[in-house]
Amino acid sequence: MEHALAHFLSKFTYLAIVGVLTAAGLGVPISEDLTLLLAGGLAARGVTDYWPSLLSGYFGVLFGDVLIHHWGQRMGPAAYRHRMVRKHLSPERQDKLRSHFARHGFWTVVVGRHTPMLRAPIFFLAGASHVPLWKFALADALSAAVTVPIVVTLGYEFAEHLDEIRAKIHHAQWVIAAVVAAALIGWWVWRRRQRRARTPGDHAEKPRSPDQPADPP
Repeated sequence: MEHALAHFLSKFTYLAIVGVLTAAGLGVPISEDLTLLLAGGLAARGVTDYWPSLLSGYFGVLFGDVLIHHWGQRMGPAAYRHRMVRKHLSPERQDKLRSHFARHGFWTVVVGRHTPMLRAPIFFLAGASHVPLWKFALADALSAAVTVPIVVTLGYEFAEHLDEIRAKIHHAQWVIAAVVAAALIGWWVWRRRQRRARTPGDHAEKPRSPDQPADPP
């Protein structure tokens, strides 16, 4: 698979990078990370130039993500019954995602961008859950602006060790997703405690009515 993909990218260069990443974003079983690494590797070997490869990779990633968001938006609630969603997300996880999208749509998209295997279903359901396109695109663009240059540069600098780099990237993505998720949970707990602190206690003394008799001495 890797050799066939590398040959295809080297033959059609920038157009192929955009096309493959768009297809990967739509759920076609092609590794986004591998494609970006190979794009960097091609630039290292002089087949392409670094900056056009980086920009092609960035555009391809965003375009595929926006298309799958649009697809989910078109389907609406029925998207939760799609086979791709049921394959990767249990009904319990689907319910949690609905709640997350309603409360923290921006950060749910950020976590989704760094979560392997669940990226496409999460983006698909972001559209179905009516996360606005501008909010989705902003969260995705900011996240991809960090990860895409890193992966392409790793491919450029370590073109002869792509398998090792790919394994490390896969591990790092799960770590990043766990850290972001933990931060969101901590923020949610803090907010909840702050709200409870501002709420008067149930046993606070109520104001006395003018008609209520005074307490006996």
